Amino acid sequence: MTSLSTFYYTIDLLLLVYACYSWYWQASIQVRGRYRLSSIIWAIIFIWLAFTWNYIEKGDPGINVFLALFLFISIIDGFTGFADKRAVVSGYFKQTVRYSDISFVRLINVPNPKKPTVICILQTVKERQYYLRFNGEVNMVIGVLRQRLSSDARIEVQNII
Repeated sequence: MTSLSTFYYTIDLLLLVYACYSWYWQASIQVRGRYRLSSIIWAIIFIWLAFTWNYIEKGDPGINVFLALFLFISIIDGFTGFADKRAVVSGYFKQTVRYSDISFVRLINVPNPKKPTVICILQTVKERQYYLRFNGEVNMVIGVLRQRLSSDARIEVQNII
């Protein structure tokens, strides 16, 4: 077994573990946010550039499994929302945010006569921000957040005119 095939098999195993972790959190979402297509778009751009610049060869062992898992993870990571114990955010390096880590929430009510939309920006105690979008009314999102956030977390609502 060559070192390159060992590398791909190791990466494949790590991606499989991460896919299972992501799938678990996506399955536990109770209030679904809007799907983020950007996760798929960036994955396709990354794969296209890797083939164009010859970083990935078609005949490499384990490449098919790697690409399938990478696309699968990209599809899964587009789902966001609120689970019982954590907020599920879109991203490869940070999948969930504990409600106890959230110090401030900014809700932006986007007027749309067809589908009311709410933009939700979660800010943690470490000053990191995460972005989610929901189809629905602001009151629905506030109700869900009040059930899950600590009492010292602030919620601010902004309306776009």
